[in-house]
Amino acid sequence: MISSETLQNLRGFEITNFNIETLKIDSAHLKHNPLKDSALRYNPLLVPKSEGPWPVVFILGGFSGNAPFYFNPKFNEQNAVQVIDQAFARGEAPEALYVFVDALSTWGGSQFLNSAAVGNYEDYIMQEIVPSIKKHFNVSHKASEWCVMGGSSGGYGALHLSSKYPEFFGVMAAIAPDSFFEASLLNDLYQALPLWEKYQSGIRALEELRSGKLTKHRNWHSLLNAFGMAACYSPNGEHGDFNYPLSKNGEKIEAVWKEWLEKDPLHFLPKRISGLKKLNAIYLDVGTKDNYNLQYGSRQISQILKTHQIEHDYIEFDGNHFDIGERRPEVWKWLTLCFRR
Repeated sequence: MISSETLQNLRGFEITNFNIETLKIDSAHLKHNPLKDSALRYNPLLVPKSEGPWPVVFILGGFSGNAPFYFNPKFNEQNAVQVIDQAFARGEAPEALYVFVDALSTWGGSQFLNSAAVGNYEDYIMQEIVPSIKKHFNVSHKASEWCVMGGSSGGYGALHLSSKYPEFFGVMAAIAPDSFFEASLLNDLYQALPLWEKYQSGIRALEELRSGKLTKHRNWHSLLNAFGMAACYSPNGEHGDFNYPLSKNGEKIEAVWKEWLEKDPLHFLPKRISGLKKLNAIYLDVGTKDNYNLQYGSRQISQILKTHQIEHDYIEFDGNHFDIGERRPEVWKWLTLCFRR
């Protein structure tokens, strides 16, 4: 652990209502990941100054981001950590232990899944971070007081982990979660297809990323997204390789696309209805002008929940995918009410 005072001085901003600590994990589950990413992970925490026991909020970052980055100071605006601190002072964020999950990979993310091409990030979270929080901090052991939340890929992770592990996470909040891959991912997959024709290998694509060549393309983020998602959704072997879901003719390769669809919330959530019904509270939020068409996936997720009479809060706001940060305060307010129930 690093003392809260030391971290505040290092980070250059003041937090009034929480102490800042770090949960350092030398992960056995990430030890031999195929990307050779570090298994030593630093998960920053906001720890209440009261005695507890406290509710717990796991915060998952978006693709090419990482929740610990939320501690970075910002120019001319407050960062997410300062927003939580001040919202708590107003009674608009819960007094909880906030866990900023370190799950970044070379490909820009992990989707918080186990993947033979990326690493076992799901096991790292569920079998290492969760038990460590319970062991070392005075937290509630009620699932109804444990939330997992995030936006974009973090929202995907929140949907995945809560529906699969409702006995741990009884509360879920997702802002513009990755979903409806037909609408949200195909554009990037087609943008990356000419490069895939050249590489014909996930390992070659990885070499181009590490050499800096991939990120020199004007549409580098779309390329990174396409190859990164392929590494998460259709790994091939245990050496970092993966299968691409499109043929050189632009047609879907059905066997590979089926692997992707199995990981699409629109397909796995209907198989996890019993888990969803165990959740105490569900929050979905998305912009009506989402740049990746995620409003359509979110609407379908809400419809799945309605069909099975699963109570949830669903909000569409007038904005796009890059307004996710402005929506987090709405989640904090909602969580405040959830934890008071």
